Amino acid sequence: MQSFSLTTAELTVLMDHMTGGRLLDETAVLSDLEVNEQTFGEVEENLLEQGLLISLPFEEASGVTSQLATVLAAALTPERVCIVRTIHQDHTDPLVIFSFTGESITRNTVPSPGEHVFTELADQEEALTAILSAGGALDAPNDLSASESQPLEELLKDAQRLVILMVVEDPADAGAVAHSLAWVETGEGLWLVAGAGDGETPLAQPVDVAGLRQRIGAVLEGQG
Repeated sequence: MQSFSLTTAELTVLMDHMTGGRLLDETAVLSDLEVNEQTFGEVEENLLEQGLLISLPFEEASGVTSQLATVLAAALTPERVCIVRTIHQDHTDPLVIFSFTGESITRNTVPSPGEHVFTELADQEEALTAILSAGGALDAPNDLSASESQPLEELLKDAQRLVILMVVEDPADAGAVAHSLAWVETGEGLWLVAGAGDGETPLAQPVDVAGLRQRIGAVLEGQG
């Protein structure tokens, strides 16, 4: 599993190379990303030294290495995006974004301001495991075998986390279709948000990791 950790400036330079140098002409964009022409050149030299940019024979320009280009291309122009948001009682984790193309699946996180981590995942099965991990489900207890559906409002009072997953097909399309899924973790285990009960109160039903994995897979396939 190949992973790349990049600063905002490094990501800006790489994006500029992947878009044919158009970012360098957008002064406002560079300003927003805290990059000027001088720092741009310094970062470019550093990327060349790291081997993330390579000099092209008989050309003044340089290009992004093929593996990194594949990973970044999935994040920049995805065919499908999965966003995982994990909410705790006192804070919300940084978003974890999974980008899918026919050639690559990329996980993108921002663990701290100005740090961007891109990880290439082998296939959808590995992506499912990573999504479950991002939402903390792999470490959840499993003591709900005899439990029945409960009102979501009651579960949230003592919940350790609420995880909201959204999948968007063809995100570049203004009319893109979105599917969503949510689950709650309590001290007993996982609860899948299942809809409204008789009084229009949202309910959640007990679910194990295997069942949740199956439901996430269905949402990724647009069957949510």
